[in-house]
Amino acid sequence: MALRITSASAKFWLGAIFSRRVALAALIACAAPVLPPLAGAAAAAERALTDPEAVGEINRIEEYLNGIRTMQSRFIQINPDGSAWNGDLFVRRPGRFRFAYDPPIPYLLIANGNWFFHVDRALQETNVIPLAKTPAQFLVRENVSLKKDFNITKFEQSQGYIQIGLVTKENPEIGEVTLTFTDKPLELRKWMVRDMQENVTQITLQNTRYGVNLNPDLFKFVEQPNNQKVE
Repeated sequence: MALRITSASAKFWLGAIFSRRVALAALIACAAPVLPPLAGAAAAAERALTDPEAVGEINRIEEYLNGIRTMQSRFIQINPDGSAWNGDLFVRRPGRFRFAYDPPIPYLLIANGNWFFHVDRALQETNVIPLAKTPAQFLVRENVSLKKDFNITKFEQSQGYIQIGLVTKENPEIGEVTLTFTDKPLELRKWMVRDMQENVTQITLQNTRYGVNLNPDLFKFVEQPNNQKVE
C-alpha cells in the first residue's frame, strides 16, 4: 500500500473524499432548519465577541466540546456530488478519531493524535497530512477555545438550533466549518465543511453515545513495510 504525505489532500476533509474520482457539486437537504445568513463574517465575529448572550452560548459550546472524552455515533455523509455514505464514527479526545464507512465504500479515515490518514483500500493507497492541517480541531483539540483559535464567521440561533461558522486562525486556507447544535439539550448534530473552491461536504450524526469504552487499536494506522513518507 502506497503512503504519501501531501498538502493537496488538505483541501478535502472527511468528505468528498480526497478521491480524484469524486465529482464536486451539491449540498445536503439537512434535518436541521436552514438558517438565514448574517450580514457578513465581521458582523458575526463582532456579535460572538461582544454580545453577552452570544458569548455565553459560545462558552457553553466550548464547555460541551471540552467535556467530550469519548464518543461513538452513526453518521450520514453527503458529498459535494450529492452522493450519500453511511458509517460509524469513533472519537477519543485529544487527537483521535476513526470514520469507518459501510461497504462498499472503500475508505477509512484515522487520526492518531498527530497525523490524519485517508486510506483507500480499493487503490491500496494512503494519503497522510498533519492533523493540524485539517479543520478537525473542533472535534479533537485537547482544549477547544473557539474565540482564541478560530475566526467566527457565523453565529445564529433559531428554532431550537445553534449554528456557528469557524475558520482556523493558524490555517485559514483549509476552509470553513459550520457546526450545528441542538439548543436544549446542547448536542452536536452535524457539521459542514466548505473548502476554498466552495465544495461542500456535510456530516450528520445519529444515535450518538458519550463516555463509551473504545479500543485504542481503533485509532492506530499500521504502516506496511513498503510504505514511504514523502514530504
